[in-house]
Amino acid sequence: MLAAVAGVLALFGAACSEPEPTAATSTTALPIATDSVEPSAGDGTTVLSRFQGSSWFTGAVPAPAAADTGAAPIRIGFTNVDSGPIGALPELHAAADAAVALINGELGGVGGRPVELVPCILSNPLSADESQACGRQFADSGVVAVLGGIGLSNGPMIDVLEQNGIPYVGGIPLNSPEMTNPQSFQFSGGSPGAFVAFAQDAVERVGAERIAILFAEYPAIQDAALNYGAAVARALGAEVVEVPFPMVSQDYSAAAQKAAESNPDAIFVGAADLACAPIMQALADLGSTAEVYMVGACADAKQIDKVGVDRVLGYLFNVEGRIDQGDGLADTEIYTLTMERYAPGTNARSAATVGFRSAMNLWAVLDRLGPDATSAQVTEAFRSARDVPSFDGHPYSCGGSLIPALPSMCAPQEVIAELTGPSQFVEASDGWIDVPGVLERLGIAAQPPG
Repeated sequence: MLAAVAGVLALFGAACSEPEPTAATSTTALPIATDSVEPSAGDGTTVLSRFQGSSWFTGAVPAPAAADTGAAPIRIGFTNVDSGPIGALPELHAAADAAVALINGELGGVGGRPVELVPCILSNPLSADESQACGRQFADSGVVAVLGGIGLSNGPMIDVLEQNGIPYVGGIPLNSPEMTNPQSFQFSGGSPGAFVAFAQDAVERVGAERIAILFAEYPAIQDAALNYGAAVARALGAEVVEVPFPMVSQDYSAAAQKAAESNPDAIFVGAADLACAPIMQALADLGSTAEVYMVGACADAKQIDKVGVDRVLGYLFNVEGRIDQGDGLADTEIYTLTMERYAPGTNARSAATVGFRSAMNLWAVLDRLGPDATSAQVTEAFRSARDVPSFDGHPYSCGGSLIPALPSMCAPQEVIAELTGPSQFVEASDGWIDVPGVLERLGIAAQPPG
């Protein structure tokens, strides 16, 4: 059971992650476009001084300023699984800490007041009691909002937050409450977004007429693969072959062979973490000419190196950030340098991107509202958000305006990246894939995850 849960967490975390740094540019996950913002020398002690005056998600990058450490802090909760045998993602905590360090040390906090992170770390992501206890701790601590991390049983915690009017912001959405609760606001597409993007890209760009979908037999994964991936592919006119496999497996060759034997034009893989390399190996051994789509974590160089990059060239992965960065914004570079300075040793292009984005989007809302903002005001600011710039991500719109069945999904758009060399990727999709637009165009009524 532990292995199964770890696999589930890995899959959902993978849907929100990005490929590892390239050998040539060790500080960035993907090649930065030539017209991206180049940092100046700065003052040598701060990140923002290197980009002062450049454009970023809130306008112009300000001059560095520190918060008043003597002022009353603004308390923000944070929950995550940091360690243990089941799906720990400590990089989410590291990213939140790095964002708070940037906010307090270089962005002047919020109206001069420092932000204080109040963590409640889950030791057992399956425990509803532990989740609920975290919710009560946050309510008792007087936090204005809670930053999400990862956990399988966050529902009871979110219920407590809803009862107390506290918004739950970002993280990696795994379950129905995170995707549907009116107090939850998410800036990634999760697995539903990944599979919609796979299907749209395969049929409309690649021209796939027959698709095989391999997926682990776990309700939430199955929902994403079938109610989103398969549903979109079929609505676009493709024939779909469903190939389930046990959540706990030591050999994926049988499932890979069954998929390949259906003679597909494209293969979608709903698995990650320890399953990445074995499935890629199995598909490569079969010599299938199908386009292969895998979740972002499988683009990790550690996974690809186990198979050999030459054997998986052309494989496709979903990511939630642009590779061709022609917007002239400094977000990506600021994020990368902030992680280097305040969270050294953390893989910046992992799920950390999601944690940092969430913290910065929350800071931007608090900065607009002022240091005395209430939870109700923060909730309303997110709920009414329409096309609001998101830190290093797609603009977000909340309150169910994008996917009515998943009202908490504020930015489910995706990008499809193609592996072209050792840790080298190019955008295969034509920029962002508009996941909500695809569902609406095809008349597919999205379903909350099981």
